[in-house]
Amino acid sequence: MLTLALFIGKSIIFGLRLLGRNGSALPGLVVEKLYPSILRKTIGTLPYGVMVVTGTNGKTTTTKTISDLLTAHGLRVLTNKTGSNFVRGIISTVASKAHLSGELRYDIAVLEQDEAHAVHLVRHVTPRGVVALNVMRDQMDRFGEIDATARLIGKVVDTATDWVVLNANDHRIARLADSAQADNAVWFGHSKELLPKFLSDDQHHHLDNLTFYEARKPDVLLSEVNDGEITIVNSGGTHKINVQLDGTHNAINAAAAMAALHATLPNAPMARTLEALSSIEPAFGRGERIRLRNGALLRLQLVKNPSGFTHSLRLLEGQEYQAIGIAINDADADGRDVSWLWDVDFTPVGSSDSPVLCGGVRAGDMAVRLKYDQVKADVVEDKLPKFLRDITGHTRDDQDQVIIFTTYTAMLQIRETLKKQGHHVPKVGL
Repeated sequence: MLTLALFIGKSIIFGLRLLGRNGSALPGLVVEKLYPSILRKTIGTLPYGVMVVTGTNGKTTTTKTISDLLTAHGLRVLTNKTGSNFVRGIISTVASKAHLSGELRYDIAVLEQDEAHAVHLVRHVTPRGVVALNVMRDQMDRFGEIDATARLIGKVVDTATDWVVLNANDHRIARLADSAQADNAVWFGHSKELLPKFLSDDQHHHLDNLTFYEARKPDVLLSEVNDGEITIVNSGGTHKINVQLDGTHNAINAAAAMAALHATLPNAPMARTLEALSSIEPAFGRGERIRLRNGALLRLQLVKNPSGFTHSLRLLEGQEYQAIGIAINDADADGRDVSWLWDVDFTPVGSSDSPVLCGGVRAGDMAVRLKYDQVKADVVEDKLPKFLRDITGHTRDDQDQVIIFTTYTAMLQIRETLKKQGHHVPKVGL
């Protein structure tokens, strides 16, 4: 029955690709119905087992960084590159990569899972390790209040058999160590000096009275973040690393990834790790740079909650953009409630002389929000194809760059529209 299920799954994937679609859910749905124990029989048997990466912010980039680091150290890594973090998406990935016998020629599976779906995944397959990044207020119409999200992550952490990676600066994550069953806990975090750059949801409205929290001394410490360079401190010393993953959000993701590498391969040579880390490029839609037909660059930066948007806006500090776009949708995958936009400080947008364009279903709401921070929206266009023509129209040649801060479904639509408009958009498959 396993062979039949995989054959049908592969056939569906092939058919969807002929239609120009990725098909990250439908194949998994069918395969799961035909063979419910598919994950236990496949990724559950890998030599290094399964690693689950969960939390509110940074899952996709951290998963990619961990995967690239492990690959650099010689492991064959199976991962969900598209960020499809439903169980069905994972099963689709397995179906596309497995031999019809069920054999997977990989050493480890590194899987991104959102806070709710991770609970379902660990019912199918027990992870050897879990990376718990953070708990932020996000999609509250779906997850409920923030402590409920922490409890979901806690259920996943409790299933890890060998190790967990925990954020020493997030008190909701840190206290999950009390119930963790794994033998080993590896901690990552940032220095006290970086506190103003890494505010929790509890601190956004108390900037005059910030308190530094550190549950444990981190095994991997992010001590400095400069333009294109981060400083990491671990048992091997202090390391300054030039990185392509710019931004404070990606700096802490790199620290988490190094902690996960240490948990998986404690004796991994540091020189190879640092070399690999310096060459890792952004995951799709997470700082991804898309080359336009005229040679200019368009940068896509996913945003979905106040903390993540605040981090992302710091990208305006080190680079001049010919135009700044903000594309906000309110589909289920984005979160129907966009009131979180009122907890973001948009003054960095106004500090730039670049024209500002608002797009997406909630373009008008975004323009109103900007007005309250004394920022004028030069264009308000809810139709994304027109919005994209407007923003790319500000570019002339390969010396120009534009940036779009975008919610998830708008990001997918933007990539697809840019492709149809003839721009070079990298493919992302299962």
